[in-house]
Amino acid sequence: MSEDLENAEQFLSLSQEEMDELDDFLMSDDTSDEIMMLDGLDGYLTAIVSGPITLKPSEWLPGIWGPSEQDRPTFKTKVQAQRIHELIIRHMNSIIWSLHDDPDAYEPIFGARIYESQEYIDAEMWAYGYMLGVELCREQWQPLLDDPNGPIVLLPIYLLGADNVTTEEELLTKTPIQREELAKQIPASVAWIYRYWLPYRQANFERSIATTFQREQPKIGRNDPCPCGSGKKYKKCCGIAGTLH
Repeated sequence: MSEDLENAEQFLSLSQEEMDELDDFLMSDDTSDEIMMLDGLDGYLTAIVSGPITLKPSEWLPGIWGPSEQDRPTFKTKVQAQRIHELIIRHMNSIIWSLHDDPDAYEPIFGARIYESQEYIDAEMWAYGYMLGVELCREQWQPLLDDPNGPIVLLPIYLLGADNVTTEEELLTKTPIQREELAKQIPASVAWIYRYWLPYRQANFERSIATTFQREQPKIGRNDPCPCGSGKKYKKCCGIAGTLH
């Protein structure tokens, strides 16, 4: 397989079969009860890729498995571990491309809940994952929280996903109808937040490139281990492109 073809495959969205494969692993006995399910993972990755800074996989990957070292999954083989990591990275990249191409067309992965024989959109786990993604670099997110419009835009995600809300805020999520209406507001919130942070991400990337050229260190070879700590070759990880993982 050519190098260009290998790189191109890193950008492909997951097929339904691959989504099912990832979902099956997340729900398997090889993982802990603390692991994120597919909807929570989608929210978590969305927050990471649309936030103010680029995080290394070593900074966000452990959070998928759970809060402690003991929550890390038991991979049967190295091949399985590489496969699951590949699926996660590709799904992350597909979110990046979706937001880059058209933020207003972004479609989150939500669950569904049956209440009194009626099916409602369930975005609680997605929102919980998103809020965990925010907490990875909460200090860097502060400008958005200080912006007059920021808390308003973030509100539907916060109400559905925050651990601690006030009694008054709880009243806004009491019924399935209320929670579904909040869920429907989330795609627009994600698009607004993505656009808010876009200049920050571009500025940070430009500073990173400038710093790289100024450092008097040996150049990283394309076949060397990626310095981000992902365990992948540089050419298949951060060497693909500045905004992709």
